[in-house]
Formats: sequence, structure tokens, C-alpha cells
Amino acid sequence: MFNRQLKLEFFSIQPEITKLSPIIPAHEFKPKWWDKAQQEFVNATKDPNFGKSKFVHTAKCPGIFNLIRYGWIMTTWQDIIIKTNGDGETFEWTAPINQKTLKSTNDLGEPVGFQGKHQLSDFMGGWRNSLNTVIKLNTPWRCIVPKGYYLLEQQVPYADDDRFTTLPGFFSREYGVAQMNPQLRWHVTKGEAIIKAGTPIAHYMLIPQQQANMTVMDATPEQIQAEEVTQLEINRTYVTDRSQSKCVFARMFGK
Repeated sequence: MFNRQLKLEFFSIQPEITKLSPIIPAHEFKPKWWDKAQQEFVNATKDPNFGKSKFVHTAKCPGIFNLIRYGWIMTTWQDIIIKTNGDGETFEWTAPINQKTLKSTNDLGEPVGFQGKHQLSDFMGGWRNSLNTVIKLNTPWRCIVPKGYYLLEQQVPYADDDRFTTLPGFFSREYGVAQMNPQLRWHVTKGEAIIKAGTPIAHYMLIPQQQANMTVMDATPEQIQAEEVTQLEINRTYVTDRSQSKCVFARMFGK
């Protein structure tokens, strides 16, 4: 029996945005710092002594590499300016286009909205070095999530931008069509900042609703041996490249 391929539908109720600023697979986006890290690794390989002493580099970290390439990325479709005055709560915004005036299949609302502090930050004892008001970006993007899954919306992993944190949350089909309006914890408490069109604003991943059966136990002899083989495989060469060890781990754990 063949498994049906999962179908995740992203659609814009403002058709032009699909062409101007589509949601993209995460593997098509790379943080700027990642290119720097990869270039540094390439430069290191040109050293005559490369490979003669222990060398571990972030550019070869599978945990980071696999995460930033997995899922999908939403970017802002127009410039948005956020201005705060230092009171920790209020802000002003401007944008080139007020999307309320655009013709669409539904009311998009203004580009920027908010959730007052009584809706979240008050319950958490307030937020240091952040606006207590959550900034909400109203987008034309909607989604229908596959049955049996959640769609996780979260901060873009290892993002270059530290002016905001995208708050996490789940979408699921039980609640109908999901409005994908990222909500930001804003860290610029006094001043003006512009979110340029094309800024990565949210990262999405599918998560199965059915959780795995979990056990907590002391390590068995087989598990200890697997750990020892793993560490020996990682450390038996001067230059650690976890991608080169996949065949060893495939034999040990199964493909």
C-alpha cells in the first residue's frame, strides 16, 4: 500500500502577493551568517595544516543545517515601520500600502494590529527588554493543514534579525482555515525600526498530532554500545563531518 503524499495548502486571499512574496521552502533561504560560516570553513580547508589537528566547525553541524532547511518561510510583502517611545507598551506603525484598501476575497485588516498586555505579558509577569504589547502582522496568507497534523508557526531558526521574536503556536484543520498572522514580541523598546519587504518573519513545520510512546529508563548495554560507537565515529578523524558518518549510523540503527 502506498502512503498518500501529505498536502499542505498555503494560499493568499490577495492574489498579487503570491507572485510578489510567496511562502518558500526553507531550503531556499539561508541566514546571512550561515554563508559566512561556510566560507570560513572553506578558507580553513586551504590551510596546509588542515586535517592534522582536531577541527570542529559550525558549518558542519547537522542540527543547525537540517533545521534551517526544513519547513517553510514566510516573508513580509511590504515595508513596515515600527516606532516605540519607551513607555514599554504603545507603538506606532506606518506602511506604504494600507491593505484595507486592497480588493481581496476578504477583509485583510490593517497591516499591523496588536494584542494588549492583558492578553499575554501580564500573565507572565511582564517582559523585560520587550514591548509588553504583542505586535500582530496581518497577512493575506491562509492555510489548510493536513488531517492528523499541526502546523507549527515559530521564530525563524538562527535568524539574523534580533529586533523581534515570533511567538510560537499551532494551526490545525479542526479549527478551519487558519489565518497566518505572525505575532511578534518586539525588542526595540525605544526608537524606530523598519521591517523591509522580504524580511523572513516566520518559520513553519508540520508536527504529527499523535505523539510517540515514550519511556524513561537506565541505559541498556546495547544503548551504551551505540553511544560508544557514535562517539568513536565522530572523534576518529581530525576533521569532524557528521554527514560522512551516515552510513555507519544507518547500519547501527537501520535506514
